[in-house]
Amino acid sequence: MTPSVRILPLVYAGPPADRLAPDHPWQQFDALGRTLRRHLPGTTAAVFARPEIAVDGSGAVTWTSELAGQPRPLSDLPDEEQTAARRALADHLNAISRLADELTQREPDDPEPARLLSRAIVYPGDEAVYVIGGAPVLISWGGTDPGRPPPAAGAADPATLPPPPHRPAWIMPVLGLTALAILGLALGLGVWLWQSQETEVELRDDLALALANQCDPVAPLVEIASRLQRIDREDARYADVRMAVLTEIGICEEASLFTERLATEPPCDHLPALDAELAVYDLEREPFRTLKADLERRISACTRVEGLAQRLDAVVGDCLAVAELHQEIELLEEPARELAALRIGLDRALAACRLAETLGPRLAGALDDCRALRTLARETAPGFVELDAGRPPLIEIRDALQGALARCDLADYLEGELARSQDDCLALAGLDETLSRHDPDREPLGAVAGRLAIAMRQCADLSDLEQGFADANGDCERLRALADGLDAYRNNLRFLDIRTRLEPELQLCSEVDALAEQIASIGGDCTKARELAARLADQGDPRFAKAREALKAPIADCDRIDRYTRRLAEAGTDCTRLVALERDLKRESAPTLRPVRRDLGERMGPCRPPPPKPVVVQAPPKAPPPATRPSTKPTAQPTPPQGSGSFAMRGDCTGRLTIDPTSGWDGDRVRHIVTIDPPASERVARVTSTNPGCRNCALRKIGRNTWRGDLFYGCRGRGIVQVSYAAYDASGRMICSGNGSDLCLGRRR
Repeated sequence: MTPSVRILPLVYAGPPADRLAPDHPWQQFDALGRTLRRHLPGTTAAVFARPEIAVDGSGAVTWTSELAGQPRPLSDLPDEEQTAARRALADHLNAISRLADELTQREPDDPEPARLLSRAIVYPGDEAVYVIGGAPVLISWGGTDPGRPPPAAGAADPATLPPPPHRPAWIMPVLGLTALAILGLALGLGVWLWQSQETEVELRDDLALALANQCDPVAPLVEIASRLQRIDREDARYADVRMAVLTEIGICEEASLFTERLATEPPCDHLPALDAELAVYDLEREPFRTLKADLERRISACTRVEGLAQRLDAVVGDCLAVAELHQEIELLEEPARELAALRIGLDRALAACRLAETLGPRLAGALDDCRALRTLARETAPGFVELDAGRPPLIEIRDALQGALARCDLADYLEGELARSQDDCLALAGLDETLSRHDPDREPLGAVAGRLAIAMRQCADLSDLEQGFADANGDCERLRALADGLDAYRNNLRFLDIRTRLEPELQLCSEVDALAEQIASIGGDCTKARELAARLADQGDPRFAKAREALKAPIADCDRIDRYTRRLAEAGTDCTRLVALERDLKRESAPTLRPVRRDLGERMGPCRPPPPKPVVVQAPPKAPPPATRPSTKPTAQPTPPQGSGSFAMRGDCTGRLTIDPTSGWDGDRVRHIVTIDPPASERVARVTSTNPGCRNCALRKIGRNTWRGDLFYGCRGRGIVQVSYAAYDASGRMICSGNGSDLCLGRRR
């Protein structure tokens, strides 16, 4: 670590640096810094200034700090700044003390780090505290001066005392020479004056030679300074020589300091400050001219490296350009420090290109495989973090990978929601809306979209069935059609509710149909008719109204039979009442009254007059045939078209079903024509096919009594096709129906 700020030099009365004990805290400054930075912030480690001990045995120690700024003594600061600095220093020293205790307990086998920390934090006094940029820095730390015992209680710390005047090591010989000179002065002032003049000439000659060296080496200047100390201890003579020597030595020291600072290869951002400091010296003389040239070379190298760094930043993502820049940089001879950061960035760019080249094919092959994508994401996560995946060429791969993973996450979410929402069409609609905002054609969303589409179609079918169920309103034909539509979803739980609600309706329809059959099979069984009437009395559903209406006729016949049977029983042998009963029965046409007529005929025998005797008369001549009157019977039906088939209608109307032509190939047109004679045709509201395969195939009305529908033959092979139609009135009651057949000849070859 290179200090950047010199605090001040101090002279300590101690042994030379080479005689300091190896375990003295000043000798272990680097170890102290490593220990602190390993466990505490760098600001805490910066509390201790670095001691640079002079090697000439003078006891001079120069204290420097790595902090940037102007060092100021603690006592020179305002009160509030002193308080803040003292507080910060106390926090740092307390933290170091706690660390020493922890290391003592944690590492009992290695007590040296804890012992070094404990020795370093011995407070040297306020005079040893400086503040740089608000941060406190200690000099003369470590508890003792080099080689000296700790101060006695109440004694002043030598490190806090003002330094003694600087005296070189050769001061004693000079003093001796001075004493001899004084003795020689007594021998002869003339000799002394002559020697003094000769000495001044020699000093000036030596000074001229030393100045010509331009600090290389500095030893002649140091020698002249030593001679001046020896021959002029009181600094009474040779003032100009002494001033020139000290000035040149100071310049050489500053040049040496600049040389050391440049030798440490400071960062590029520190070079302009060095250049500004160097500008105050005479750059036309050595060694400053050489220093200036070296500094300019460093600045030029930094400028070139900065340009290369900008080029690298501009071509990041263009792997070919990055490779070319790498080859170009390999040929440069710039200082390693300037190129180090650039090489790091270049190596990262090359590594990113290699990683992108590897990941591209893997990602392309795994786009539809979520497991492979997640494995790839785990494997690439460290590389993405290390190589900055937010820039090309990795950003495209990262975005594609994240997009694919997002689709996988969305697919997983939709899969789970789809499984949980099977019976909730509203929730399924929300999932469909979510999926529509993405790309449903890409895997893995495609599979989810397919299953969701099936579920949505089923929901649409369910909605249609619900609407049909509501519209049916007890219409058994429509309810049966709904049941047929539900057969396709027999095992689908989504349709369980409507199937459950439809079953009792169909059961009711079956009961209505069974009642209709029972009513049709009643005949003259009045007991059975009245039992059915009693059952129907408890049924309030409108579907039983038709059965009740159909049962009215049998009940009326039964009432009529009972009434005439009762009158016959009450008449007994009273011919008047029997004749009246016979007269009333003649006005009745119901066949169910035949038993009453038969019984009445048996009783009427005595009441009838005897038959007259036969009289033979001559047959009158034959009368001419009466004139022909217009017939009131229905006219003959028109002849159906040639090649067509005509079939009669049955029920409460007369008419026919015409199929034209009666045979054809697959895809040929065929006409179905239904004609119903009046007055029944006036009651017909619609004519519809009742074929199982052609539900709701209605014919259109083309005349007053005629309905027509154009269909097409459809078959794979030759076969008979059954055709059936029925006519309904406005209330949905069937009036009549008709059946027919045609021949499908198969496919044309």
